[in-house]
Amino acid sequence: MEFLNRFTLTLQRIFSLKRTKVTLYMAAVLWLSVITQVLVNRAFFKNFQIAEAFVKTSTEDIECSLEIVTQHHNDFLSEADKKDIIRYIADAIGLRMDKEIEISKNGNRTEYAYNKQAKKAITSLKVVSLEQDTDESVKLKNYVIVRLKIKDSIQSLEKYRKLLDNAFEELGIKQKQVTMQYEGYISDFMSKEDKEDMARRLVEELQGEIAYDYWQDDTVYTVYAYTGLIDEYIETAGCKINIQIAMTYDNQTEKTKIYLATPIINQDW
Repeated sequence: MEFLNRFTLTLQRIFSLKRTKVTLYMAAVLWLSVITQVLVNRAFFKNFQIAEAFVKTSTEDIECSLEIVTQHHNDFLSEADKKDIIRYIADAIGLRMDKEIEISKNGNRTEYAYNKQAKKAITSLKVVSLEQDTDESVKLKNYVIVRLKIKDSIQSLEKYRKLLDNAFEELGIKQKQVTMQYEGYISDFMSKEDKEDMARRLVEELQGEIAYDYWQDDTVYTVYAYTGLIDEYIETAGCKINIQIAMTYDNQTEKTKIYLATPIINQDW
């Protein structure tokens, strides 16, 4: 009887230890899930704050754009590979392709492109190959370029960025250059003081600090700033930059155009 009691106690300790290990494992998995979700929500919240900050400027005819440029890790991509990349990205963002991918060649540059214009969105998907002559051979570098321009639906830009981030990750591409841009109009002429005040409020809304600003011909005002809300940044003159604000008056429309971009504006303005 004593032997049976000792045996029973030993089994209880073993199963108790196993239950403890299982409990600890399940707790670790749950905490990992919670931490991952917190990080995802934090990234979403940061970019959502940028959109909300621009909305608070009360601009009209708001447009937003997203550009992603990355170098593909494979030096050689066949024609089928390039077309498959474009089709994969289109499918990832829910873009229905209703025409053929266009192919063009100019010197050492070959471009595979699919462009589509809808009522409130313009999409451009490209794979660009550049030939580089070396002493021994010709090397190729392949770049994947995605450009989206969306009218009115400013909050949807972050949704597309997340879809594209996932698509590039599935393609094995991790390093990429991302630019997000917002633009709109103020239906009036803005004085220098008004422009400076709006820029300052925008930067404060994004919890940032102005690195430097300047005026051009007393009509164009540009501000460069840095905020910890955005992970990406560029460095120039010893300063971190990931916000650019620009304001310019259009004499023809008699409106002031407002731009907010991260990290910098990537088009003429």
